[in-house]
Amino acid sequence: MTAGDAFTGTAAPTLRVVLGPCDDMRAEVYVRVPPPGASGPLRLEGGLTGPECRRSITLPATATLTDLGPSEAGLLAKAVLTEPAFWTPDLPNLYRLTARVVGVGRTLTEATGLVGLRRSGVRGRSLWLEGRRWVPRGVACSAVACDVQAFRDGAAAAVVTEPPEPFLTAADEAGVAVIAVADQRRVGTEDLVGRITTWAMHPSVVVTILPESLAERSVEIAAAEARRLKGTMILVRGAAGVVQPPTGIPPGVDGLCVMLDADARPHDAWRGSAPPVPLLAWQRTGEGRVTDRSACDRLQAALAAWGLADGRTERPLDWAGYIVS
Repeated sequence: MTAGDAFTGTAAPTLRVVLGPCDDMRAEVYVRVPPPGASGPLRLEGGLTGPECRRSITLPATATLTDLGPSEAGLLAKAVLTEPAFWTPDLPNLYRLTARVVGVGRTLTEATGLVGLRRSGVRGRSLWLEGRRWVPRGVACSAVACDVQAFRDGAAAAVVTEPPEPFLTAADEAGVAVIAVADQRRVGTEDLVGRITTWAMHPSVVVTILPESLAERSVEIAAAEARRLKGTMILVRGAAGVVQPPTGIPPGVDGLCVMLDADARPHDAWRGSAPPVPLLAWQRTGEGRVTDRSACDRLQAALAAWGLADGRTERPLDWAGYIVS
């Protein structure tokens, strides 16, 4: 999935930008605009130019949008980037996208903004980002109080409930991975899917956590409806760590976030009975406001000791990431 800041322009349309088949040499990028409500033949024009990055200088390249025609879902166009520059926290590469809806002899709407190409996913019990295993050390914070540069310098992921657009734009540009948390008080399925789709339009949002309180059927519906819209964003669901793990997870959910109170350890059954998906551990430390990832390192050490506490000699449970608040 690609992502970007708020698009601006003349009657700027709502854009959905999706990363199609890609490798190190070639990437297909699809741009969709909802039905504009105008009569007559319409087409989608524009292009991608870049990459732009704060920490590197690269000769810019331009890929032109090729109109693929209208459908009930709107107008669709494709651009092909050669030797694409993907977004990572180390190199937060972004492309400038310009898209125009053109009618007979005139431009009806036009928008421009920054987008990033993010390659992330799941392999076994691990999270992967840009071809490498990625083990996030996340620190919970509010978007208002979060110092993006400090998170960048400390190599920590920002864990933010309902992250707003300005914050995500800053994270995109700075190279800060974000774990978005859906507010448990806003659990309407349609609204939730819309928010997931909006967060997925930012390359910094690698993971979204659905609240444990959300009913399983609602999780299934939200995951199914968001599947084609979230691109490569990883979707996990909260689960209480002090009870036995669930026997399975809803289709479309990529992993679990195991919630622990201060100094608590997971139920013993998590050692051998957890679903074979990535498990993030989230502990509320009780230390007040956590400002760096050192508490994540302590949590990692504590869980490693817990994994061997029953006398096992084999490798303990391999956690996919650690979050503290």
